[in-house]
Amino acid sequence: MESFFVIPFTIGLIFLIISLTASYIRWFMALRIKNKVRLKKALSIKWLVVSLVEVFRECLLHIRIFKVNKRLWYMHMSLAFGWFLLILAGHIETISKTGTFFASPYKAIFLDFYTRGHLETGWSVTGFNYIMDILLIFVLSGLFLAIYKRFNAKLLGVGKTANHSSTDKVALAFLWLVFPARLIAETLNHTFYDGGGFFTGFLGNLIYLQENYNFLSNAAWLFYSSVLGGFFILLPFSRYMHIFTEIPHIFLKNANIEVLHDDGITNFQVHACSSCGICLDTCQMNVKTGLMGQSLYFLRNLRNGKKPKENSIMNCLMCGRCKQVCPVQVDTLSIRMNERNRMNGKMNYDFSYLDEASWPAFQSRIVFFGGCMTRLTPAIREAMKKIFMLTGEDFIFIDEYEAICCGRPLLLSGQYEAFREIVNRTRRRILDCHPALIVTTCPICLNTFKNDYYFQIPVVHHSQYLNSLIKEGRFIPQRNGVKTVYHDPCELGRDLGIYSEPRKVLDSLVYLQNKDYKAGDGLCCGGSLADLELDVEEKMQIARETIEQIVTNDTQQLTTGCPLCKMTFQMAGLYPVKDLAEIYAESMITLPVEKITANMKIRNYSNMPVNR
Repeated sequence: MESFFVIPFTIGLIFLIISLTASYIRWFMALRIKNKVRLKKALSIKWLVVSLVEVFRECLLHIRIFKVNKRLWYMHMSLAFGWFLLILAGHIETISKTGTFFASPYKAIFLDFYTRGHLETGWSVTGFNYIMDILLIFVLSGLFLAIYKRFNAKLLGVGKTANHSSTDKVALAFLWLVFPARLIAETLNHTFYDGGGFFTGFLGNLIYLQENYNFLSNAAWLFYSSVLGGFFILLPFSRYMHIFTEIPHIFLKNANIEVLHDDGITNFQVHACSSCGICLDTCQMNVKTGLMGQSLYFLRNLRNGKKPKENSIMNCLMCGRCKQVCPVQVDTLSIRMNERNRMNGKMNYDFSYLDEASWPAFQSRIVFFGGCMTRLTPAIREAMKKIFMLTGEDFIFIDEYEAICCGRPLLLSGQYEAFREIVNRTRRRILDCHPALIVTTCPICLNTFKNDYYFQIPVVHHSQYLNSLIKEGRFIPQRNGVKTVYHDPCELGRDLGIYSEPRKVLDSLVYLQNKDYKAGDGLCCGGSLADLELDVEEKMQIARETIEQIVTNDTQQLTTGCPLCKMTFQMAGLYPVKDLAEIYAESMITLPVEKITANMKIRNYSNMPVNR
């Protein structure tokens, strides 16, 4: 039979469908009951419409990539959307010529083969030929950029390109051959059987071959079918699994499914990653030569079923920059936390030294929780005590004489059982003070309080508290002209979305050079508690690079809202570094006695944020 050439394509398509179905069923069955309940609750027309719109925007048009890099966007969009339009236009043309809506898949893919020799005329035939040629050129232009990117990534505005695995490289070769193979097949088809559009017909007319060489046309169609079939067979084992997996990933993501502690949703997310490499340029771990702990390679190893090495699991700042720029919105941090918990989650600890009987039973309207890092930065601690006293607040510095941990270091290392024990004890200790407000200078503690402590009272960063004092007129700032740059701590900005309050406070106190900000774009100081592999010099290198990127030529002072960031930047030794509380407290020297007395009043803290 002349059309035996469709066999490779058909085998590949059947294999792909079976593989996708088996994988998705297996991963869905592995979802935790909690996530299945969330998915069930999310089922609605609105959820369906929102998800379908996102599928169109991101799987085909790649809008998020457009916002990051327009040249890279065109490459991805032309390949994805162009291929989709080729398939769609092919099916519409098949319906118009056969009158059958449900035709065999290969009929639309190889329609030119099945209609060759039939010299039809009319506007519809000419129109379809031109449309298909335009779409093929559209896809080939993206393919050209993809090939050129492998040799000169900077042309597309990319600093680093991904080093793909052997399987990915073979699958990539098949993908790159698909559209040239189609062009060759259609061109030779028109060489021997006439027809064609302005592009394939033109190329076909340039080739002069005798009719007895028409076997070359059949060979070209067989090659095209084999390339497609080969790509379909390789797809489930390569990064191109994302082409289909991104669709269920979007539906699950929009159902607020949690990745943490769930292997089922982790599999969906890992295979939704396209290894596009966008996260490589934004990762500050590039200071470590040959690092394979970056998110792209970490996810690739999980996708390929490889058990990540311990240093790869722990060698990450967990700053969230990769998650922020990911066009697929893969929750890279939670996936890494799952592996850390798998490695360290069952360690045994003795907490008998945390004897609750020794807890002081003081009651206060404000509990100030400094945290471990604030205890190591005494200037911040003393500044906050001065502010509370001069504003007449009823407060207690709960960890002034004894270190009390929020548990975040245990959480970041994957030791969840120990973390929950610390959380329960610290939570009870704070609540025993019967506070109306909890204030902390540490974004790490604040993030933990917001997400894991379930307080029913407001918990705020000290920048939010200080800003409230200024807004209420309880403090009139004594402004100086020191040219200051503010650094956005990762957990305060990217995780908690607190950007404006620190800037409002500083703008009242100093000459702030970076009043504007881009949400999610903050740089890590390098001193993250989450990375247990980087040595001191590597952390200092990250700190120095961060400082150099955010300061200007005439910057006099660097300010931050995180004690850990302050410590790290001070060790880098490039600029004077202060916490905003220190600058605030310094400006209170001239506060009159009558103002202090007036400030001694009962405040209502109910309007402050309780939870995210």
